[in-house]
Amino acid sequence: MQVGVVDPLAVPLVAQTVDIEIAKYDGFLSAPNGSGFVYTRDYRTPADDFTITLGYISSSTPNGVDSNGNQIDGFKWWNFTFPTLADTGSTAVTDFVNATDGSANFGGSAQPMAVWGVSYATWNNPANPHGWSARWTVLLPTPVPLGVVSTGWSSGSKGGSIAMTVPGGSNAVTVDLSSVSGSAALVSQVDGTNGIVTVTPQDLTSATGLAHVSAALVAGTPVKAFGVPQADGSIKAYVLLYLTGTMSAQ
Repeated sequence: MQVGVVDPLAVPLVAQTVDIEIAKYDGFLSAPNGSGFVYTRDYRTPADDFTITLGYISSSTPNGVDSNGNQIDGFKWWNFTFPTLADTGSTAVTDFVNATDGSANFGGSAQPMAVWGVSYATWNNPANPHGWSARWTVLLPTPVPLGVVSTGWSSGSKGGSIAMTVPGGSNAVTVDLSSVSGSAALVSQVDGTNGIVTVTPQDLTSATGLAHVSAALVAGTPVKAFGVPQADGSIKAYVLLYLTGTMSAQ
């Protein structure tokens, strides 16, 4: 932000111009398409709530460099904490639409789970000369209510999956967990026994960690997931906690 003043010697200073070059928007993502997407944000004070449609910057706008130092042009996006895996180039918008055009529906009285993100926008881009355009978006892991495993671990070529239900829900939702090095889901065992809580991280990229998790995630195991809903109704997990011990059972 750049501010010009009427008189630099005045006390207090009075702004003459305010040039906002970049702004942050965050909230639930909806209606993604080739032109843009919608952010909806609810605050504690209803007067602060907003819904805004953001378009993408033009494909010819310089937008930083990639992990190899090459210039990026146009919109880019990535999953939280993985900026080195940013999706850029001619397919970035299409990939973004495919990644955000989904929700997870647990049914019943449980609220549908939508995609959450944060974007930086710039004013007066050639794509929107008199408005805001998104330079980049980060997809954030949305918390799922504490639930239980309904279908135990199923191994896949890049990790595995479970199905889980939540209180009030009538549908089981698939949760996918990657075991790919560098982007594996963060899994921890949370054990509560005799008043003591112990948290033990599990490494899905190792055979030992994968075996431990697959054996623990059976039907009835309490789980807490954080992830991004996908177009097929599943959840791409970023974090998964599974609970063991007498305290967890209670």
